[in-house]
Amino acid sequence: MGIVMDIIDHGEWVACDKPDDYPAKLPSHIMFARRVSDGVDWYRFQRETLAAPDTIKLTAMQTEDGLMVLTTTLDASMLFPTGGVRLFEVRGAPADHESLRMQRLDLDKQRFVPPPPPPPTMLDVVMEELGLDAAQMQTKLDAALKNRRSHG
Repeated sequence: MGIVMDIIDHGEWVACDKPDDYPAKLPSHIMFARRVSDGVDWYRFQRETLAAPDTIKLTAMQTEDGLMVLTTTLDASMLFPTGGVRLFEVRGAPADHESLRMQRLDLDKQRFVPPPPPPPTMLDVVMEELGLDAAQMQTKLDAALKNRRSHG
């Protein structure tokens, strides 16, 4: 189950001060990032390593359920990985790479897995207790609102 492909882990990234080897007179609003493991500058890494137009570039964040995909793009210049997110590059990803967002990334099996279904809402619990499906529940809610409006 899930989509199997080649996933390359480019590590965790954080915001940082302007590297010393950048021009001193850069505008003050420019932000910088570096890879945690070796301090590699994001702009250089992006230009030198992530130029392949046929790979998906994505960011993922560690959650209690594993790595959750946050963003996906073909164009690395659309990303700015900071805040401890991890950067990945994927070969063989589906054309609809946006479908990978919010999925869990299983690095051991090199695949993406849809997240587990969310827990039931209070409305789901009430509907189950009353033995109603969504259409029946909507009918009851509409009747209750109509009754409330006519008496209010």
